[in-house]
Amino acid sequence: MIMRFFLLRYLGIIIIILLFAIQILYIYAFFIEPYILKIDKIKIASPSLYKAFKDLKIVHISDIHFQGFNFITIKLVNTIKRLQPDIIFISGDIIFSRKYINQLWNFFSLITPHLGTYIVFGESDGCIKDLKNDIRWKKNKVYNLEGKKILLNLRGEKNSFVWLVGCYGTEKDFVKNLHFKDNFPKILLSHRPDIIKYAALKNFDLVLAGHTHGSQVGIPILRKFFSYSVRSKYISGLYRVRNTLLFVNRGIFSEKHLRLFCPPQLAILEFTEEKTKMKVKTFPEDA
Repeated sequence: MIMRFFLLRYLGIIIIILLFAIQILYIYAFFIEPYILKIDKIKIASPSLYKAFKDLKIVHISDIHFQGFNFITIKLVNTIKRLQPDIIFISGDIIFSRKYINQLWNFFSLITPHLGTYIVFGESDGCIKDLKNDIRWKKNKVYNLEGKKILLNLRGEKNSFVWLVGCYGTEKDFVKNLHFKDNFPKILLSHRPDIIKYAALKNFDLVLAGHTHGSQVGIPILRKFFSYSVRSKYISGLYRVRNTLLFVNRGIFSEKHLRLFCPPQLAILEFTEEKTKMKVKTFPEDA
């Protein structure tokens, strides 16, 4: 009888502790983490890209879903201004609704890196697709790469040329038909990461993507319950397919204001010549 009493007592304590922990996790996931902007330095071992981007600060962001100047976008602006990057890459889903377009122009006017901001569109950007060639992009040093390939000389030197190519991420024929007559390094900016399968066949050095929001949940056993986890098997981080590297950004926006151990991400890309100090997930069968 005494043993049963103590068992029930301890069971009650355990249940109370579990309920308290769940409540704390709920508060953290919905009211704290979605507003924590994490700055991650991503080391990418690529001698050719290192030569092209040497001494330059490169920032990659994705999935802003801009809805005006709120806590996270103000934090994003202040962080970029503090970092003073030379180039910004944005992998689509830039704006949430067309009604925020004037504020979006203002947003870009506040973060203009001297070598420009390079973007592609995502699903949510369909609301401003007719503004693709609007002069205000160029006025704010924003260049849409979608369906284009451009050759940049980043420092005016022989070894600082790089090809920049952009697409939404489903245009496999566009990527398959790309031709390059030189050996300059190539970067593909894409909203969807699955384009890596075709980029690898074209020997791109690097693909930058978003779309998945990192699944918004960093606990693998829980990911299957959230829709973002099935968007791609390339959820977040650095991958390699054949000789092509893919970096998938966790994004800025939080669907339903939920993030759990998967905070919004601003990535600083650091290119190195070393080939041995880079942790990547490898999927050679894809290509």
